[in-house]
Amino acid sequence: MKDVKTNIQGIAAHPNIVVSLLSGPSLGAHTILSYFEDEVRKGKVFRAGETVQMGWLMLMLKATDAGELEVWEPRFGAIPIVWERGASRTYRQLIVQKSVAEQLGVEPSFPSLVQSAVVSPNFETSRDLLMSREPSTGTDSGWLFAADSNESEGGRLVSLFEIASKRPEVIPFLALPPSASVVLKDGRVTIKHGDEEVSSDSSELLRRLPASDLIAAT
Repeated sequence: MKDVKTNIQGIAAHPNIVVSLLSGPSLGAHTILSYFEDEVRKGKVFRAGETVQMGWLMLMLKATDAGELEVWEPRFGAIPIVWERGASRTYRQLIVQKSVAEQLGVEPSFPSLVQSAVVSPNFETSRDLLMSREPSTGTDSGWLFAADSNESEGGRLVSLFEIASKRPEVIPFLALPPSASVVLKDGRVTIKHGDEEVSSDSSELLRRLPASDLIAAT
C-alpha cells in the first residue's frame, strides 16, 4: 500500500487526511485528496467517524495515533458494512463508471450504496441480467434488476451494496442516468440511453470490463 496525504495542516486548522492505495501511480490518491483539500479550503471541517460519498461508494474517516484522518472504504460481501483501510476499490469504480457513462455521451448520475433497488426473484441465480433505471427518489436509486424482461412480479427491495456484492458485474453501470438500460446476455453487453446504444461488439471498454477486479482486495 502507498500512503499519500494532504498538506492542509499548515494552511488550515485541520488535520491532514491520508489515503492509502495499492502500490503504483498515486494519481488515484491525489484525485480523492483534491476533493478533501477543496472542501477544507471552503471552510469544511472533517471529523473522525464521518462518512463522505465518493462516486457511488462511501468513505469513512478514522483518526490515527498521529492525529491525522485516515480514509477507509467498504469491504464488499460484508453486511452490515465492514470498513477497511484504503480507497483502491472506490477509485477504480469511480473511473470505470465515469468511463461507461462516456460511452453514451452522458454525465454519470451516481446513486448511493445505501439506496435500494428492485430485484426480481431469479436475479441472484440467473446467468443473464437486465438492468433499467427510473428517476431516483429518496432512498430509491431507481434501478431495477431482473433475470429477463418477462419477470414482472415478486420483486423485492435490496440495497445496492448487497446487490453489487453478490453480482459485481452490475457495478460499472450503476452511474448511468435514468432512462438507461443494460442487457448482459451470453457474455455480451448492450447499454442504451435515449437514441444512443453501445455494445461490447463495438466497444473495447465494454468487452473488457473487469467486474471481479472492481471488488478485489488487491
